[in-house]
Amino acid sequence: MQFSKKFRFLAASVLALQLTVPVGASAEKTTDHIAPSWVVQADYVALGDSLAHGMNEMGLIGLGYTDFVAQALQQDGLLTSYNKGFAYSGYTTKNILADLQADVEKPVTGFGYTNDSTKLRASIKEAELITLTAGANDLLPILKETATTGINTAAILKASQEAIKNIATILAEIKKLNPQVQIYVMGYYNSFPYYNEELQTQFKMLLGIMNASIKTTAEKAGAIFVPTLDVVAKDVASYLPNPENIHLSEAGYFAVANEAFLPIIKASSLWDASSAIRVSVESSSTAKVNWLAATDNEEVTKYNVYVNNKLYTTVNADQMAITLDNLTENTAYTVAIKALDAAGNESVQSPTATFTTGSTVQFTDIQNHWATAYIHKAAAQGIMKGYADGTFRPEQTITRAQAASMLVRSLGLTTTDNAPFTDIASYDANTRAEIAAAYAHGLVKGKEGKFNPSQPITRAQLALMIKRAYEKQHNQAYVVKNKTPFTDIASYNAETQDAITMLYELDIVTGSEGKFSPEASTKRSHAAKIFVSFSERLK
Repeated sequence: MQFSKKFRFLAASVLALQLTVPVGASAEKTTDHIAPSWVVQADYVALGDSLAHGMNEMGLIGLGYTDFVAQALQQDGLLTSYNKGFAYSGYTTKNILADLQADVEKPVTGFGYTNDSTKLRASIKEAELITLTAGANDLLPILKETATTGINTAAILKASQEAIKNIATILAEIKKLNPQVQIYVMGYYNSFPYYNEELQTQFKMLLGIMNASIKTTAEKAGAIFVPTLDVVAKDVASYLPNPENIHLSEAGYFAVANEAFLPIIKASSLWDASSAIRVSVESSSTAKVNWLAATDNEEVTKYNVYVNNKLYTTVNADQMAITLDNLTENTAYTVAIKALDAAGNESVQSPTATFTTGSTVQFTDIQNHWATAYIHKAAAQGIMKGYADGTFRPEQTITRAQAASMLVRSLGLTTTDNAPFTDIASYDANTRAEIAAAYAHGLVKGKEGKFNPSQPITRAQLALMIKRAYEKQHNQAYVVKNKTPFTDIASYNAETQDAITMLYELDIVTGSEGKFSPEASTKRSHAAKIFVSFSERLK
């Protein structure tokens, strides 16, 4: 029986809180540690050996790095469930692969599950996050002999090649079951720091080779390599206190979770909350901010609004819009929304947007132009800019790069990812970032790895961008109400025709004599009208 994400998130919250109550203590009153969130609450499955299982330096099972990762993500409101029940001490890559192929069923060790046991392949299919720790036990018998016999390079390389081959197969199987899942593969640390200096030199060289191989294998499969060598090496005495045991102490696992895994995992696009906020620059001194409601295991009680990292105001949970005033013209601002619950927990992954207020500059070449009012508004809202000589050049055409930048600025969209296009390297960092944001949010697609940034954007292409932006902001497809009134767009595909019709129905464009002129390049004056009108329709 399948349960909804929301139900399982609430169940996970209850179970996780129950785990914090000592045996014998009253469970009538528990403390809420779960922060509100705007993002996906993920299902996390930990696969691997004793390091994922949590074996410590005394040979006992305790809290491993996977437990600390799950605890941190769950407290940030990012996890629905967590299970390390498929991680077993002594497991080699062959054991993990065999379990995967046999679709074993094992007891759940974690939280957020409605049954006591679960099958591996079903767990992988439902997961958004998987960590894999494997290969150490494939090499351990050989490595333990090195203290007395010296390093057998050939045997180590042979065993590591076999382990790498199995890891590649494991990753391929996981991706076949769940192409969208994010997999984090743990790199090796120096498990034998107490060997003599001569052995250390050779061993570190082999570690470098093995980690490089795992990294290449992981990235080829679409997984993410997580290096741990330097983290453990920072404090060997605390993290590997038992010279007779290769396992980390609890402090070591905590360091690996917080210094190696969590910074990488939390940077994932899985938890990008940028689409939950929209900023509309109203004038050179005001901006309107709208945001979507956050979710919480209990209840969101209020929102803190931060401007440039300083608390601007606090509003009740039923208010999701605010106007920022007394801003300085032609200045960049960053606004962030933090949700709070009754226990005082504040959201971690929160929607943030950067915008620039407009300028009151007067252009010298737009007097008596039909688009003067739109041009002034576009400039004041920071959507469009003039030229150094004081002109706006309303009849000049805009390029695809300029159109992407204008649309991104009008919506306050950002991203930390790079665009995949091979032909934008010559552009400045701001323009590349704006094109990347347009791509990340689905506004542009490109063709054969190229964006063609310098090409003039046609009216049809701009219509498509506007439609995608409109649908993203409303989180649903736009359904045209009537047949298109334009007689010159019949040769275009359905998406483009619908985009042009949408602009007409929203009174953003009117055309001329029943024609839209889809192949015509877009002039700056027309772009000003379109972007300003579009921005107003979103309010």
